[in-house]
Order: sequence, then structure tokens, then C-alpha cells
Amino acid sequence: MKPQDLAGWLQDERNKVDELIYLVRKHLAVPPPSGREKWIPEARECFRRLSEHLKKHMALEEADGYLRDVRARHPKLSNEVDRLQHEHDELGRLMDQVQIALDELRSEDNLLVRSCCVRIATLLSYVEQHEEQEQRLVLHVFGQDP
Repeated sequence: MKPQDLAGWLQDERNKVDELIYLVRKHLAVPPPSGREKWIPEARECFRRLSEHLKKHMALEEADGYLRDVRARHPKLSNEVDRLQHEHDELGRLMDQVQIALDELRSEDNLLVRSCCVRIATLLSYVEQHEEQEQRLVLHVFGQDP
């Protein structure tokens, strides 16, 4: 992938991820104290959309994205690429665990609802840190002349 194409793709993907994170945060920031019959299915779907998009996003980064190119251009960064790819797996597993917890919620679950919201907030911070690390790596590798 050419650096200018990569930059455009990364920016578009980052914008999509940021929008989905915003929607999840907005929906889950303050769970309603009661009347969760409508809120819980909406929360599930909102998180599911983010999770599905992130999994596709990470798969593209590994298969058709830039991680292979980073390794080819700078073999010394292979450990960093390996770490980021491993984090993709970890993020996927964390998202699956959260989705299971969301799917098991009932409207009368006060503590479990709050626990899910905390877990999601933590996961979102991991995603944002991961994305920032990837962006720094891309700028470092593709911002230089080959």
C-alpha cells in the first residue's frame, strides 16, 4: 500500500472507530437507574457494532493493511509488530467477554450493569492507546524515506 493511500485509509478508519467509540461512551456513560428494558438491548447493539468494526479493522491491518509493510521496511520493528498483533487478539477476546456479559444482563441487574459499563470504559481506553501506538509506528516508518 502506498504511503498516501495508507494515510487516507488510516484516517478514515480512525474516524469510524472514533465515531463508534463516541456512540458507545454516550450510550453507556450513565446507565439508567431503572427502566432498562429498552436500554440493555440498545447497549448490546451499540457495543456489537463497535466490536464488529474493530475486529474487521484489525484483520485488515494484519492482512491487507500496513503491518506486513512495516515488517518488510524495518525488520528491526518485528517485535513491535508482533506485540500489536498480539494486542489485536487480546482486544478481540476482551470484546467477546464484554459482549457475553452484555448478553447476559437483565433489567434488574444493578451491579452487573455498572460492572459492564466500567469494563467497556476500560476496553475503550485500551483501544485508544492501541490506535495511538499504531499511528506512531506508521508515522515513524512511512514518514521516512525508504
